[in-house]
Amino acid sequence: VAVGEDEDTVSLGSDRTDSTAQLTDDEGISELETYEQKVREAMDLALEKSVHTRTNALTSLTTAFQKRVLTPFLLDHHQTICDLVERSLRKGRGPEQVAAARLASLLILSLSQVNEAEAVYKMLEPVLTVALTDPSGPLAGRQECAYTLALSAFLACHDLADVTSAMNTLHSVFSGSLPKGNGELPNHPPAVTALHTAALNGFCLLLCLISPTSIYTMANKLLREMFDLLGCSDVELRIQAGEGVALLYEGARTHDDDYFWNREGELCSALKELATDSHKFRAKKDRKQQRASFRDVVRTVEEGELPCETVSVGPQHQRQELLLDTWSLKLQYSSLCRALAQGLSTHITFNVGVRDVFSLGPPPMQLDRNMAALARRGQKKPNRESPASKARQMARNKNRDNRAAAKTYDD
Repeated sequence: VAVGEDEDTVSLGSDRTDSTAQLTDDEGISELETYEQKVREAMDLALEKSVHTRTNALTSLTTAFQKRVLTPFLLDHHQTICDLVERSLRKGRGPEQVAAARLASLLILSLSQVNEAEAVYKMLEPVLTVALTDPSGPLAGRQECAYTLALSAFLACHDLADVTSAMNTLHSVFSGSLPKGNGELPNHPPAVTALHTAALNGFCLLLCLISPTSIYTMANKLLREMFDLLGCSDVELRIQAGEGVALLYEGARTHDDDYFWNREGELCSALKELATDSHKFRAKKDRKQQRASFRDVVRTVEEGELPCETVSVGPQHQRQELLLDTWSLKLQYSSLCRALAQGLSTHITFNVGVRDVFSLGPPPMQLDRNMAALARRGQKKPNRESPASKARQMARNKNRDNRAAAKTYDD
């Protein structure tokens, strides 16, 4: 899966020691100054009285931080952004709260390589927690706060107690979909189920930070909860619960190769049923997505086989291969895809904090426009008419299963 980038975009370096981003030509410096000036204007607009204006300004700031790694700029302005986020999360409703939560995740992503990220997390964590757990709050805002709390804790927390606290908060939210005292699963509206799915996704992301020994200790309890969630009516929540099962088995078997749950027979039967689900009352798209996901989960539980996907990241002239060969890495990558959207290529290329997550090493040297053009021109284009290429294409067409869901990530 190739993650592309606009070839005419000059990305800002994220190394704190290179505060000028090593832009040596006058045009580059002036372009950076213009970009930062527009960011300041959006920050001013985020203080306006109009809800619509504030929401648009917060969204513009999020987009600006997606497209460029503005770490040096944010080292001087992160307190102001924190105040904007906190104000909108406390007093805003609906779309404004969603925009503020997304901006918070981009702020910590942009600062993830420096100590200020943890300070920002400690400032925003209380207000994110209150917004997430407020039963009277807008569901869309609570859902976005769940994603933001998890990703922020994943990137910024260095204290296990902080990670555990965030996990407990997220667990308290998605536990609303667990069976009631009589054993029946609750029937929630779609918006509530989406909130529980976001909380479970965040809980699983933070589980990646827990040691295999600790996962082994709590695997039985959590597997029982994941097993119960496999029976819920929402396809996204079922899939997330299935991935939670695979993640728990992966961690527990890292500690003990022979680990198995005492109800593994029932679990495997339920997973196989979902992997071969052909019920007509489910949407065709949902069935395809569910079957594709649960086939991988079944292989992990029964055979110990882990997923293995290779993703090409970075701009065209600076490609790197990222190997996602565990459920943990797969979940981390999909979480970053969701937060960064169009800016994934830029951040995974130049954001040191993001690169450290995947052990990609130091960022490549940044090229100005002329050098980037020369690098692209010097690349050797693959020969699409070669015999090897034709044979590969024929084999791919022959073996393609139109019934299987395509495993792709949005960049």
